[in-house]
Amino acid sequence: MSSRLCIHGHFYQPPRFDPWLDEVLPEASAAPFINWNERINRECYAPLAFARRMDSQGYIFNIINCYEYISFNFGPTILSWMEKHRPEIYRRILEGDRKSAGHFGKGNAMAQIYHHIIMPLSTDHDRDIEIYWSIVDFEHRYGRRPEGMWLAETAVCTDTLEALARAGIKFTILAPRQAEAVCGLEDENWTEVSEQTLDNDRPYLVRLPSGNEIVVFFYDGPLSQAVAFERLLVDGRLFWDRLLTRKDCRLLSLATDGESYGHHFKFGEMALAFVLEQALNPQSPLKLTNYASFLEGNPPQDRVSIKEKSSWSCIHGVERWREDCGCRNGGHQGWNQMWRKPLRRALNLVKYYIDQHYRIVGSVLFKDEHKALLDYGRCLCGALNRNEFLELHQQKNLGQSDKIKAMKLMEMQQAGLASFSSCAWFFDDIARIEPLNSLSCVLKAMDILRDLQGPDVESQFLEILEEAYSNEKGIGDGKKIWADLVLPRRVETAQMAAISLGTENIGKPVSFPGLDFELKRQGDNFILGYEWHKIGEKGKKTLKIQDKPEPDDFAVIVDEDGSVFSLKNLDKRLKNFILCNEDFKRETILWQDILDLASSLKTRLVAPFQEGQKSPLAGLGILSLGIMFLYLKDEDNCPELEIFWKEIYNDNQYFRDILAQKISGELDNLSVGPQPDWNKGADLISRSINLGIYPDLFIVQNRLWLEGLENAGPEIAAKFFMKKNEEHEKS
Repeated sequence: MSSRLCIHGHFYQPPRFDPWLDEVLPEASAAPFINWNERINRECYAPLAFARRMDSQGYIFNIINCYEYISFNFGPTILSWMEKHRPEIYRRILEGDRKSAGHFGKGNAMAQIYHHIIMPLSTDHDRDIEIYWSIVDFEHRYGRRPEGMWLAETAVCTDTLEALARAGIKFTILAPRQAEAVCGLEDENWTEVSEQTLDNDRPYLVRLPSGNEIVVFFYDGPLSQAVAFERLLVDGRLFWDRLLTRKDCRLLSLATDGESYGHHFKFGEMALAFVLEQALNPQSPLKLTNYASFLEGNPPQDRVSIKEKSSWSCIHGVERWREDCGCRNGGHQGWNQMWRKPLRRALNLVKYYIDQHYRIVGSVLFKDEHKALLDYGRCLCGALNRNEFLELHQQKNLGQSDKIKAMKLMEMQQAGLASFSSCAWFFDDIARIEPLNSLSCVLKAMDILRDLQGPDVESQFLEILEEAYSNEKGIGDGKKIWADLVLPRRVETAQMAAISLGTENIGKPVSFPGLDFELKRQGDNFILGYEWHKIGEKGKKTLKIQDKPEPDDFAVIVDEDGSVFSLKNLDKRLKNFILCNEDFKRETILWQDILDLASSLKTRLVAPFQEGQKSPLAGLGILSLGIMFLYLKDEDNCPELEIFWKEIYNDNQYFRDILAQKISGELDNLSVGPQPDWNKGADLISRSINLGIYPDLFIVQNRLWLEGLENAGPEIAAKFFMKKNEEHEKS
């Protein structure tokens, strides 16, 4: 009998949504991508959805959707972003789960704790919400109820397992060092175990104090570590051979951060695709499965007791998320994490008052405030709209103001929970992007708490946060970080007006997932109209705008209450949003100007071109890029022009990158629509590569593979799927 192989990928990104706009704003550290979601998607999530298999000559002969064959979990927050911004990858993930049910009898996808909070450090109230929101999100996306759920950082305690079992979750996955002792199903002969002595090739039953039960799988620690840290993904054959050393166990189970495949290790998804292909061979001694399928055919024969408040990424238990335990990422030797404790204490304080006020006000507005809060998860994933939700849960027919108040209560809870995302403590400094995102969420929660006539706890909150110090000189303590780096993130009417002015959208609506607004001129004043989508609140403000009061500014906004806001004080993320918007406009206009001029000059310049003649184009600078682009696109035949390019610009990486980007865009245009022009695209690829320009073919290859392989023909397809790509050659 063949052994079973289950490779699990835990796919998670910190919640990057701005809590007011519900959009991911530009993140400079993700360059050359606009934000980290975009970057990780391109480097990992998308390559896994379309993993290449290549022959010895460098031709792509197969493309594999790895999500069909590996166990996986995606956090709801990254999936909601992907659904909107990268729907083709989102669909591929859902398709992978659906097809895996055909392969294995059960789907590959597992649910994940909604906001990735550390469950042993939470309350019973918050644990139930995080689990239930995750379940309804999963049901909405995958069309089935989840059997397993991934715990954030595999952080576990008995109360957490009780909450999972109470919600109907059948199993979870833990690290082998989280097992404390094992015994038979019907005896009490407990034997202490360690990571080295635990048999991790089987499921174990946990009998809980309530009488409920849940199953725990333990992944193979050494092999999972090798994938994550020992460069096992550099070579697919090496990866497979290492797996074969465990071919005699009943279940070989690996669990790693999914980002290992392609982000942490470039082309790691190709190594995984090789392994999957080997395991799918009928003669393979390791046969692929997933946890739900294996559990159905192999119920537990042993029990296990767990180590309370333990995790996979902190050898001290769960101290990484509340103490300076020494576990950290970030690469700064000598930095301390004494800020962790006051950060958690400060957030716990706010959440206590949020919950207290929610119970008081919610009991007046809802039939059952706790059931309403659990069901709000269906609003977050789009299974219910706001009116449907209120119709189900309002205590009576509420007026418009009370409806808004009811939805504000929900958003207060959602923001409060989001502030506890585990990544706020995971790294080495409180001034990093992850803690700042957490603090932004708690700022929004406190704003709503005040707006709903709840207690103003900001001074108490800051009294605790002041004990947290950044390791970077000049940044200061938590109170200073709050004033300098968090409060400017708040989006109010002045910020809305600033965005409209900065993006030159006066008189035009500006839309974000969480907010619509429009700035209109009215005599000497401006009128700002806005609507917050989730709560249904609309408003108008009269503003005065003073142009260029200072040399380094371009406007000051005066609110109707007399408050003054200068655009130079706008949060840097919103400034970056404006700059990205403007840069895109300028680049589009500039490139079109270049093409227009190039079109008028190209014929005149190329006609008298003589061998060795360089001055006509050499003196045109960036305009020559337009000429070369038109030459490639229009299929002209001018060997002298190719010689010129190779002699003058072949070593100019900047110009080559620009042309590669523009050609990728042209290929994108040629491959969409009801009748893609694969022939012209193939010719454009050949001509570009001949000049040493390597466009990104990933998206067009995927489209050709899915939609046009038969129609394009083998000769044209070969031009698309050659491994003639600079990055692959260098690797």
